[in-house]
Amino acid sequence: MVRSALPNIDLGHYELFLFVLSSITMFWSGGIKNAMFSWYSKLSGKEQQQFPWLAYCLLLILSSAVSIFIWLAATWIMALFSADGLALYWIYLCLYLVIAVPLVMIETVFFLRKEARRLLQYTYWSHFGLLILTLIVAFYSPQIMSFIYLLIGWAIVRLVYLFFYLCSTSDFSISWAKVVPFLVFSLPLIFNMLLGSAMDIVDGMFVSHFFDPSVFPVFRYGARELPLSGLLFSTLSVALIPTILEFGSTTMVIRERATRLMHFLFPFSLVLMVLSPFIFPLVYEDAFRSSAYIFNIYLLIISSRVLLPQTFTLAFHEHKILIWSSVLEILVNVGLSFWWMQLWGIYGLAFATVVAYFVQKVILLIYNYRKYHIRFNQYVDVKYYTIYMGLLILTFILTFNFTT
Repeated sequence: MVRSALPNIDLGHYELFLFVLSSITMFWSGGIKNAMFSWYSKLSGKEQQQFPWLAYCLLLILSSAVSIFIWLAATWIMALFSADGLALYWIYLCLYLVIAVPLVMIETVFFLRKEARRLLQYTYWSHFGLLILTLIVAFYSPQIMSFIYLLIGWAIVRLVYLFFYLCSTSDFSISWAKVVPFLVFSLPLIFNMLLGSAMDIVDGMFVSHFFDPSVFPVFRYGARELPLSGLLFSTLSVALIPTILEFGSTTMVIRERATRLMHFLFPFSLVLMVLSPFIFPLVYEDAFRSSAYIFNIYLLIISSRVLLPQTFTLAFHEHKILIWSSVLEILVNVGLSFWWMQLWGIYGLAFATVVAYFVQKVILLIYNYRKYHIRFNQYVDVKYYTIYMGLLILTFILTFNFTT
């Protein structure tokens, strides 16, 4: 899209379109998705056959209701996100919201049913298809409306795929009496997701409010963690909850799994940190060189991602400490962003995010140790963690100072 003839102002509007959409939907759709993991395991065989349809209908109803709300409150929401430029595209944002939200179920259902082969197949064709179509649109019709039509059209294809999959594999018998208990069960996880996603929302709002609109895509393209790291660690965290419930706070399974991922992701981060200042201008264009330095700062987040104290707190239903630690995380991010933005500009926002993520993990580590006597070496191999962290920080300092 950057290399196409799409004007920079439209590129900024497109990225803002996606940012507003994710800010409005990610926390509650993600919270419901996480709740499905714990809820599904408690159901009987027949109830497990019925549950996907219940979740599908619930997500469709909620997405429709939220879409109507943001359509009616369009002026207020656009002012909140400094997104007046999206007025022409607001109806498409509302439409895409209705279609896209239920799609979070696809990977979730495959994972719950342990259909690894089908999950991989879906991942390949859905992402590869979108990539090919995006390239075609970028070449033949590089207009913002063409890209938005593509988003909506491909989401419809995936929604139809989900519908027919549920028709062929699930029992269409919805027990509406179970909707309210499931929503009540989901509320703490939704609230936790809201607090977790608030970091990205805060960063995006800072950029949209205090910087030129052309800076927004530069920041968004760089403000991404190591590819797959967030997904891998969050999935691992949720997947290990049943194991912790079975073996208790003395289990070392988190250390084994996290260390295994660390051996792959830390070296990958080091390589990307060295290459990113050369890759970003090559893939995008020279105007996006700053995105590489923002990306390098975000690579440091893996230092806190690899630590999984939230797995124990979720397993033991310690939602209160999750909420308070997340609130403090947001306050640290906002405070440091205001301060460091004055010193280092857009890079200050990225540094504030890295520190805030780490603060929350430290709070949970201390809480788990004091209440459940869970030691630091139960999360990760301390020796390897120390070595990798030293190499990561050293590489960051050398590459950041050298290239800037």
